[in-house]
Amino acid sequence: MRDRTNRIGRHLPTSGGLKNTLAAIEKLGCETVQVFVSNPQGWADPTPRADAEVFACGTREAGIRPVVVHAKYLINLASPDAGHRERSARTLARELVAAGAIGAHLVVVHSGSHGGDGDETGMRRLVEGLDRARELAVGYAGSSGRVAEPVIENSVGAGTQLCSAFDSLAEATRRAGVRTCVDTAHAHAAGYDLSTPEAAGAVGEELRTAVGDSVALIHLNDARNGMGSHRDGHRRIGEGQVPQESWPGFFAALAGVPVVMETPYGTPEVDADQVRLVKELAGGLPLTPNGV
Repeated sequence: MRDRTNRIGRHLPTSGGLKNTLAAIEKLGCETVQVFVSNPQGWADPTPRADAEVFACGTREAGIRPVVVHAKYLINLASPDAGHRERSARTLARELVAAGAIGAHLVVVHSGSHGGDGDETGMRRLVEGLDRARELAVGYAGSSGRVAEPVIENSVGAGTQLCSAFDSLAEATRRAGVRTCVDTAHAHAAGYDLSTPEAAGAVGEELRTAVGDSVALIHLNDARNGMGSHRDGHRRIGEGQVPQESWPGFFAALAGVPVVMETPYGTPEVDADQVRLVKELAGGLPLTPNGV
């Protein structure tokens, strides 16, 4: 068995307080984690959390990295509506600051949809929106505030969504000067074949060739829907469209890239088993000292 270099974790709730999230991180054996800092289905800005510094110190002391925040689903920096684009940029900026306050390193934001105006127009708006959000975040944070790094996520390619293809994702990272998060269920639904070990390894190599070191994070999700369906949907690892045997080859092509699952919650025992399973698929339970 090869050495494991990918740090493994999952998305966790914060509704019971960030101290409870810290306890869940330890119980599940997470080495990285993702959370929300606000209601992802609403526009309300994140509110300051009294336990933010406790969480920041706790994850730092436990060696949890990266700590990841997923931005609101309503954000569309590529929208054809100028008002929606501005609101999206301001909202993302607030989330970058709120993420920094809890010690998070990355904020994952969807690449968005051009709404029928074409890929190039949508790409230009996405790049401009990311620039706008980062500029606003620095102002919102002030001289002593921390600002997390935005990373853009690939889409399933439904309708007028941007960045379903790795080449397009690479272009966005290059033009915006950001890194990316690649969701495996999205990639599968967009037409990337993960059905065999050989095919999954080739997909990992294609991703690495296209995007290079700009792959900051993998959202590891089994797919509910078929390859090329352009329909999102997550399943637990081993319970969807992708055989477990496919994942080791995929990981081998993406050594060192941290992994967060966004799979459906089960019991704490089921969730811990999923973390343990992915560690084994990625090379073994122990993380090599050279892991990032």
